[in-house]
Amino acid sequence: MENQEKNSPMSPDTQAVPVPPLDAKGLARRRFARVGAGTTGVILTLHSQPGMATFSKSMCKSPSGYMSMKPGTSGQPQGSCSYNRSHGYWKTHPNAWRSANTSTSAKFSSFFRCTGAYAGLANVTLMQVIDPSKAVKAIDRNNVAMQCVAALLNARSAQFGGLPTVLPADEVIDMWNQFALKGYYTPVKGAMPWNGAVIAAYLESTFR
Repeated sequence: MENQEKNSPMSPDTQAVPVPPLDAKGLARRRFARVGAGTTGVILTLHSQPGMATFSKSMCKSPSGYMSMKPGTSGQPQGSCSYNRSHGYWKTHPNAWRSANTSTSAKFSSFFRCTGAYAGLANVTLMQVIDPSKAVKAIDRNNVAMQCVAALLNARSAQFGGLPTVLPADEVIDMWNQFALKGYYTPVKGAMPWNGAVIAAYLESTFR
């Protein structure tokens, strides 16, 4: 498509319109668009950066919400993605973990399945997943565990009196457990499964 667009003739009165750079959240959405386009065609119909503004109203949907959307539509955001914190926030604000009633030293395996290729995460703490060493990075190649921990902290923060979040804790845990067991996550029955790169990109797109 990109090559076709580059080779397409432009009329004499056609002028390029400057596009403002995307912010961090916009970049995350675009990454999800690019990653998801090859795996879940129903998710995205992003043709240009200006089109991102239209689609951005839908980016706070749960995985099942994405799958129920018609391509090109724009829905209202759930609860609020704007209250979701990224893994970078949780990494640099250990005191904020109290809002999630969760210890930075809690083991990853206390919440998430650690089996097969991910057995090495069993004795790793949540903070070590959020701020990974080379050894953890070698296991969590697509940052799925990292993004799941951030999503879990957002969910637990909402559970214990914080602001609303997109995914409740049990859905975050199920997302990881399906992935760890099968190597993919299925948003809804009959849908195209999401691989690790899509899961991580989706979760990142929900963080502010």
